[in-house]
Parts: sequence; C-alpha cells; structure tokens
Amino acid sequence: MKRFFSKLAILLLNVFVVASGATAATVPLMTKSFSNVSPTMIELLMTVPALGIIIFTPLSNFIVDRIGVKKDILLGLLIILISGVTPALTTNFALIFISRIGIGVGTGMLASYALALIIALYQGQEQGQMMGLSSVVQGLGMFLMTYFAGSLMRYGWQASYWVNAFALFVFLLVLFFIPSSIDQKFAASQNSQSQVKTDKHVDGPVWLLAIFMFCFNATFAFITIRFASLVVAKGYGSVQDASTLLGIMSFAMAAGGFIFMALKGNIKHFSMAIALACGTLAFVILPLSSSLVLSGLAVVLVGIAVSMSMVSMGSYVGDFTSPSRVPFSTSVAMSAANIGTLVSPYIAQAVSKIFGSKSPATTFVFGAFVFAILLVVAILIGINYGKFSQGTKAKKADNTNNLEGQNA
Repeated sequence: MKRFFSKLAILLLNVFVVASGATAATVPLMTKSFSNVSPTMIELLMTVPALGIIIFTPLSNFIVDRIGVKKDILLGLLIILISGVTPALTTNFALIFISRIGIGVGTGMLASYALALIIALYQGQEQGQMMGLSSVVQGLGMFLMTYFAGSLMRYGWQASYWVNAFALFVFLLVLFFIPSSIDQKFAASQNSQSQVKTDKHVDGPVWLLAIFMFCFNATFAFITIRFASLVVAKGYGSVQDASTLLGIMSFAMAAGGFIFMALKGNIKHFSMAIALACGTLAFVILPLSSSLVLSGLAVVLVGIAVSMSMVSMGSYVGDFTSPSRVPFSTSVAMSAANIGTLVSPYIAQAVSKIFGSKSPATTFVFGAFVFAILLVVAILIGINYGKFSQGTKAKKADNTNNLEGQNA
C-alpha cells in the first residue's frame, strides 16, 4: 500500500505543471468584480504564473543542492497551496496578482522533478509504465480540477480558487510516502547518467524551435484568457459551461500523448505538423461555433495539439542537438514557450486594437492565421528533418569521445 501511495504522489506532481489554468473560466466574472482594473490585467492573471515558472525552474536546481529533492518539492507544494487559495480569501487585486506569480514559483520548484523522480526511482518496464501514466494523470487531474472549479463558480468566482487546496492532499502524500532516501537515489541516478558533460551552446535549429514554441504558446494561451468570454459573448453558454469544456480540453491532452506514441518511423518527424493541423482547425471552428458541442470538439483538438507539441518539442531537441547540449537546449525551448504564455494577453490586446474589435472571436481568427503559418513551417521542418538533425553527427562525436575517454 505504501508503494502505491508513493507512486500516486509522484504521478500527481505532474498535474501542477499545467494546473495554473484550472480557474481560467473565472475571467469574465472577475472583470465585472474589478471594474476599475484593465481587462488585460485580469487576463494576465491566468498567464502570469509562467513568470514564476521561467525564473524558478532553473533556480530549483540550486535549491535542491542546498535542501534536497523532497524538501524542494514540499516547499513548492506549500507555496502552491498558499498562493492558490489566496484569491478565495481576498478581493485585493494586487495580492491576488502576487499570489498568481506564487503559483508559478511553486510550480517551477517541482516541475523539473515531476518526471525526473520516475527516472530515478523506477527502472525498465515499470519506469515506462510510470512515464505513460504521468501523461494520463496530468490530463485527468487537470480535467477534474477545471471541472470542480467550474462547479464551485456557482458560489462566486472566489469559491473556484478553493480547488487549489488539492495541493494539500499531494503535500501530505509526498510528506508521508516519498522515502527520505530519495535524495540519495536521485543523486545516484544523476551520476550514472552524467557521463556527457553539459554544454550550454545552443544550436541554430534549437533556436528556431524556441521561436516556434514562443509563437505556439502565445497563440494557444488565447484559449485560457478568451474562451470563456467567447462562449458568454456569443450567448450559447455560461462561464460554468466554458469551465467544463476547458476541463475536457485538459482531458484530451492525455490523448495527444498516446497519438504521439503511436506514430512510427518518419511520420514522427511530422508530429508537430499534426499538432498544428489540430490547433489550426480548432481556431477556425471557435469563431464560427454557436453551440457547446462544436466548441467542445474544438477544445478537444486544442488539447491534442498542446500535448503533441510539447512531446514533439522534447523529441525534436533530442534530434536537433547533441546529448551534451540537450539539458540546456530543452530549458531554452521551455523558457521561450513560457514567455509566450506570459505575453499572450498583451498580444490579444494589441490584436483587438489593430482590428478595432473587442470581440473575443477576432482574437481566435488571428490565432487561426498564426497557427496556419506555424503549420506550414512545421511541414517544412518535417520535410527537411534530416537537414535539421545535425545533432546526429554531434551525438556520434560525443559517443566517440566518451569511448576514447573510457579506453584512456
């Protein structure tokens, strides 16, 4: 039983990597409550956690060096708990804004270790099963949090933020069921995999991928900040309905991971293009939709697009650079993606000003145009994948250097 709860604790950590958007449907109600605050600032509440993630994901490595993995995770969960329920206890906008940054800080502290713990504590087939389950639990957990946030909204937007009290349950699981020896096991795992010295040089294709992910996340985040407003403005649903659909989108994210795993051979080179095709179609549907069913289909496609794009990003980085450059290159791509999420409300505001329309539908039309451009780029990347995979040569060089070092 203890082993079961230990696995459950590790799997549930993955939920918080995406959980900051669980209360996205509160935006329209908060806009009414804070009539003296710019709507863009209120929308920024849904994306500003990315700021904390950007800063504290790399900083978590230094924190772990001083207090250990388990204490770092516990501290991150505690910060998420306190920051997450703060909007339920106050109507001070400045304090709410700070608390949302706090969500990102806590997430950044544990994000790096949500999957690393699986690698450190499990081996072979069991490790593979845990990696697969982590994607499923992430999508299902986000779905449930979004659903309950929407259900609580009938008592007011503040009540929705009590859904973040879920962090207390995970905190207790980690506290009592993650072994104290985890730091030694994690260190041993890291040492066994650190035969290649980390190189902080970033290859050209990785920079292209980072720019690509910035554009993708900046566009995808329109769903988080404008979807609920779109549903209400077009009159075919309530904010509770929008929250439920956003939960379905989160559930669909698990399906995207399974689709990626099903791709074989060179078809996998076009995984990002498949993701963008789903995203483009979704953003075309949303401005035209006048029913929850059709919008539900669109958000399912968005969920698939998001999960496939993130998995593809990791796969592309592995192919576009050498093993010694993968860790730093991955952090560059992830940081670019989170920066895109952070600035998305300002991009949405600029789009509204440029086109002279405050309608949420205008934002999604623009998003469809951006996704269509990214789709063309993704197809070109897939066609020229061999040229971008210059990292293959570097991998061989790294392996040769390692063998020479071992022989010496």
